[in-house]
Amino acid sequence: MEHAPHPEVTFRPDPAGGPPGADFAARLFRRALDLVMKLLVPLVVVALMMGVAKLFLGMWAVWRSPTIAAGFDVMVTDVLSMFVVIELLRSILEYADSHRIRITFVVDAALVFLVREVMIGLYKHALRAADVAALALLLLVLGAVRLSTVRFSPSLSRDAPR
Repeated sequence: MEHAPHPEVTFRPDPAGGPPGADFAARLFRRALDLVMKLLVPLVVVALMMGVAKLFLGMWAVWRSPTIAAGFDVMVTDVLSMFVVIELLRSILEYADSHRIRITFVVDAALVFLVREVMIGLYKHALRAADVAALALLLLVLGAVRLSTVRFSPSLSRDAPR
């Protein structure tokens, strides 16, 4: 007795992916998240403009300060803080566009924050040798993480020949 060959059976996961109602809950969550992100983006732009305005108003503090060095302490700290905020805002805007957080933007923000701390500490002569060594090691580790995120990027691995 000859049997007809069985068609190839492939596993197809349940599109709902879980208990009844899970798909509805996931869609509701995505819509709520999209709404929050749409409200957050204009707020972020306004906050960025306020930060730039505060930088310009800080020029008056430099003008009124008893010494140039005292005035620039505040100005340098504010400018470097804006760089950190800009990196964080980039990650928020990227999430609003692609609905995923890119680790490179997060590592970039951490690197900018760390460089900010090093520059402020060195500018104010407030870092000891052990602090500089620890921060340098942390910069090295974050730099290695940043390089590996670029080297092993999912978008690059998808395009690689198999």
